Amino acid sequence: MVNGISDSLNVQQRSQPLVAATNDRHQSKAPKPAQLTAIPSHRLETYARWARVTQGQHKISAFQVAEQGLKQIFHLLKQLKRLAQSAISLSGESRNAQIKAATSLQQRLSQLRVEYQNRPLLDHQLNLISKKRPPAPRQFILKSIELAQPKPRDERIQIQSDKDSISIFLPANASKAALTGHLSEAMHNLEITIPAPHSETTVFNCNDERWQKIKAGIMMTGKGQRLPAGEARTIKVDEILSWQDPREWRLGSNEDLKQTVVKIHKSLFKLEQQLRELTQTADKIQRQLHKANKENDFDDELKKTLNSLERLMQATPFTLQMTSVMAQANVTRSQVSSLLL
Repeated sequence: MVNGISDSLNVQQRSQPLVAATNDRHQSKAPKPAQLTAIPSHRLETYARWARVTQGQHKISAFQVAEQGLKQIFHLLKQLKRLAQSAISLSGESRNAQIKAATSLQQRLSQLRVEYQNRPLLDHQLNLISKKRPPAPRQFILKSIELAQPKPRDERIQIQSDKDSISIFLPANASKAALTGHLSEAMHNLEITIPAPHSETTVFNCNDERWQKIKAGIMMTGKGQRLPAGEARTIKVDEILSWQDPREWRLGSNEDLKQTVVKIHKSLFKLEQQLRELTQTADKIQRQLHKANKENDFDDELKKTLNSLERLMQATPFTLQMTSVMAQANVTRSQVSSLLL
């Protein structure tokens, strides 16, 4: 059929169409901007489901690590409680041996870190960390100075922590509450806050990351009122420990031991609650993962795609057949039209 087309056309008829065909070929060779292929919605749904399942598996792994850590701490606390109770009724070398063993356990509890992928799962007060329950803040005071103390002259304080630096203006004869407000507003830039005052000494709060930077001291410069004038100096800090922190527990006198036993008992009760909470949450996520693995949200989309394919696979109409012939014969529409006349 292709040979018939070539023999039937005279030179006058095909000269102009062939030039057009040549132009068409040159235009077709011209580079076209790359077009992004749309990702089918059923594939996007598959990716989303895979992401949910992966996230759920990471949560389950984190829960397992947290559960193992809580059980280990629970076991150590029971041992520590038994040693403390035993030391109360003993004396002499036997008592000293019990206290020494209890002190060793206390150090193990204080140094224990429960983490998943370098992220802590428990804070320093043995509390589970979650989005709804952030880690307990670190609390500290400045060891040798009181910044919120009223003074007869103005003073500007410079504070530096790591690469961060702030300047605080403390006006003369201002009340303690007003000075605390100035301090709180400025120190917010260092991620340090001041809770409601409950003593004469100003207490500061910060997160664990900031605490690691300032626990060795804070560089400060003053004007001679609250801080000596001149070069910056390191102001030591003292951490305030909560009763929930094992480092706060005392193992000296019998009275200290009795108070420590009470604190350990409360901590054991808290750990039991957290273990139950952890188990319930893990079971819930397991059910969600099971559901995600079986769901068929993309069935409708798959059916639509199959229907589209079925329509495309129907018998090709005459127009598409002729277009195919034109492409194979390298001829133009005007040439085909002359054949059909």
